[in-house]
Amino acid sequence: MRVHELAKKYDKTNKEFLDLMKEWGMDGKSHLSGLTEEEIKAVTAKMEQSSAKAEKSEGKEEKVEKIVKKENKAEVKKVKAIPAVLELDEEDEMEQEILGKSKKNKNKIKKLKAKNNPEEDKKFAKGVKGKKDFVNEVPESKGVEISESGDKVVKIREEVSLKEFAEKIKVNPTELIKKLFLKGQMLTINSPLSLELAEELALDYEILVEIEQEEEVSFGEVYNLEIGDSSEELVERPAIITIMGHVDHGKTSLLDTIRKANVVAGEAGGITQKIGAYQVIKNGKKITFIDTPGHEAFTEMRARGAGVTDIAILIVAADDGVKPQTVEAISHAKEAGVPIIVAVNKMDKPGADPMRVKTELLEYGLVAPEWGGDVDFVEISAKHNQNIDELLETILIHSELLELKANPNKRAKGVVLESRLDPNLGPVADVLIQEGELKVGEIFVAGESYGKVRGLVNDKGERVNKIGLSCPVEILGFNTVPSAGDVLYGIMNEKQAKTIVEQVEKERKLKDQNRKKHVTLESISQQMDDKKIKELKLIIRADSRGSVEALRESLNKLSTNEVAVNIIQAAAGAISEGDIKLAEASDAIIIGFHVRPTTKAIKLASDVGVEVRTHNVIYHITEEIEKALTGMLDPEYRELYLGRIEIKKIFKVNKVGNVAGCVVVDGKAKPDASVRILRDNVVIYEGKLASLKRFQDDAKEVVAGQECGLGIENFNDIKEGDIVESYTMEEVKRTLR
Repeated sequence: MRVHELAKKYDKTNKEFLDLMKEWGMDGKSHLSGLTEEEIKAVTAKMEQSSAKAEKSEGKEEKVEKIVKKENKAEVKKVKAIPAVLELDEEDEMEQEILGKSKKNKNKIKKLKAKNNPEEDKKFAKGVKGKKDFVNEVPESKGVEISESGDKVVKIREEVSLKEFAEKIKVNPTELIKKLFLKGQMLTINSPLSLELAEELALDYEILVEIEQEEEVSFGEVYNLEIGDSSEELVERPAIITIMGHVDHGKTSLLDTIRKANVVAGEAGGITQKIGAYQVIKNGKKITFIDTPGHEAFTEMRARGAGVTDIAILIVAADDGVKPQTVEAISHAKEAGVPIIVAVNKMDKPGADPMRVKTELLEYGLVAPEWGGDVDFVEISAKHNQNIDELLETILIHSELLELKANPNKRAKGVVLESRLDPNLGPVADVLIQEGELKVGEIFVAGESYGKVRGLVNDKGERVNKIGLSCPVEILGFNTVPSAGDVLYGIMNEKQAKTIVEQVEKERKLKDQNRKKHVTLESISQQMDDKKIKELKLIIRADSRGSVEALRESLNKLSTNEVAVNIIQAAAGAISEGDIKLAEASDAIIIGFHVRPTTKAIKLASDVGVEVRTHNVIYHITEEIEKALTGMLDPEYRELYLGRIEIKKIFKVNKVGNVAGCVVVDGKAKPDASVRILRDNVVIYEGKLASLKRFQDDAKEVVAGQECGLGIENFNDIKEGDIVESYTMEEVKRTLR
């Protein structure tokens, strides 16, 4: 028999019955816990004892019942007077009898108990209007404390509003505003205080200020969404495997072979653009695979894949060896603390060299068993289905050693792998269920999004009514597009979901406010300097939130101290008329990744002259933007030396000025070249040639050893013995890197 069945028999709630069992020294972990015959007998005996005790105090209970039935205030006062005589355990017995009568009576008894018990008084004040709140309140930070040395200390965040600071040090905010006004600072009650200003104000009250250390608490713990499990409730769950590695090393091809589908053919450029999650069955056991992108732009996606995995499969091409994203994948897997299995792919190629791969991976601490290590290496060919079974067997052995377990009989918990805004279905997210079970119609919350499950689509594209442990699923029903990486929790009702989301939004806004930098003279000067930077304004639209973040990250990396990418908006979804209008107003270019503009948006873009670029491969976008930024760079020039001319004789010509008779001593002279005049090797003038003649004719070029005549533009103070150095300025092709 289970706990909840026995509780029902004695007309008790599950919580009340579990509390009684704890008092009696019995181990009842949850209402679903099973009870032995001995435990059932012991519970029955205890309940009979309680009933006998209740009968003895029947006279007292009847007396209380009569008092409670009366409605006027005078009669209620009599009820309040009784507990002064009764013992606390007698009060509890009376309350048990009266609770079932009416809600009004319940509140009267709470008032009755609160009279002599301050703690109960506090509980009554909080809970009299309704049920206990389901969202844990974030504990308020304490005010003034006394340190070990006897000093008064107040702890604050790095930035705090004047009102909050006044509350902490228990001073009227207007008093602080007055003090600051007399010091020449005009602040309001909501103005932020810097740490220095807070310390200065606190000293007037002999209080020291310290920075409050913020503790990182998980989303589920803050809002009491995490549900503990007993060992009896845990069952074996499928292993979650993340496939990682460098771009084009065969990650999706391997998964393609395992699933016997054709995913690669549907991917732009043969490159995975977003996380895909699938499930297969081997020897009757399920294995969940997560395929992460290998392109360098998708660092965050790879980190997310490693964060939810049990085992990482590192794909390395036998003919290509270790590459940058291979190294990055190793780092992510090690950071996540998961075991690594190396799959040496493309063994069918002529240049395949598995020994090279093993040797290169030694540098990163991945040592094969034959060399005394503990990392399994499997030589495979995804294209020709070579040794794929051996790889799956290796995965199953590792998963058995890890003893992966979870509780399937509770509210669902999962992680959002990817999310997007579908034009037909609305916000959609790919979620990996980690605990419990999610059903159609259940309410859930994920970060700043919540909703009711309208539909579940499994990895095979089939509609299902429920989804279980370690299963990837596409969920329909979000109110907004969730962020990739958000933890999803199944919860009781929509009211709870809205309350949690509102609280999360408030906390985020508060953090954003605290991050804002306030104006100083130095920052104003810096902003003025920054205005010299040329900006390329972009609006990004992509098919999913993960792709948006990857694009934003890779494009921001292109910025330099001369040219910068300014992403004024980035979101998932089709390119709309609103995007065109924003681009027109801000003089921006619209970039679409795996999305197209609507018909109205195309017409509007054509009318107002806004440029819309759409692509299916991410590195085509980065290459295009890199070229555009390169074209925006200011040109650089370098000096190209032509030659030297020595002035031998000066001739004065009417209406012209001084003309020099010269000989070219080195290199050559050209009429369109720039010149500098050197006198005793000191530059006295720089300019252009006014004329260059050989005999009576204009010369296009005079080479070393030849004589010529020349005039200097806007300069007449030339003397015999001066050296004229000839040069040109050549433009250098610039790059961002």
